[in-house]
Amino acid sequence: VAQLLKVLSYGVILFGALVDNARLFEQIRQAAISDSLTGLGNYRAFVHVLEGEIQRSQRTHRPFALLLMDLDGLKQINDRYGHLVGSRAICRLGNVLRQHSRVMDTAARYGGDEFALILPEAGAEAARTVGQRICERLASDGMEPHITVSVGAAVYPQDGTTMEELLRAADFALYGMKRKQDSVLRLAR
Repeated sequence: VAQLLKVLSYGVILFGALVDNARLFEQIRQAAISDSLTGLGNYRAFVHVLEGEIQRSQRTHRPFALLLMDLDGLKQINDRYGHLVGSRAICRLGNVLRQHSRVMDTAARYGGDEFALILPEAGAEAARTVGQRICERLASDGMEPHITVSVGAAVYPQDGTTMEELLRAADFALYGMKRKQDSVLRLAR
């Protein structure tokens, strides 16, 4: 009986170690594909999903949209309020993306203050609507400092059939919006 209990206790210890290892593996996997500040996907996860969406759309001949977003004036927020408030501004945009995206959409932090949103089964009109909704939700979140976001969209296959072409088109649209905002600000002064 003592020998059996001893073997069973080794089995329980081994099972516990296996469960701990599985948990640790999952935590490491999550850390490898998640942005630690926002909890959204990171650049690696974004590229993986975008490549998969391109392949899926090539098979199904259905469009999808890519939105690139850039938080406006983050440097000024950091300079005026400090980097902690700047990090909170980044998190605010991440929260808007998480709360106002469909389950099938993929939101990711693309870089510093840049974000991406992949919208499967969406065309140009849906991309415009989603981009506008994100801008409105961020502008009306009631938090200080007031933050805005510039958005550029690209639609597969009209704007490109490769990751590079889609990113270039969305980036071009994003900076077109930024230039337009800059000219409006200059006129308002």
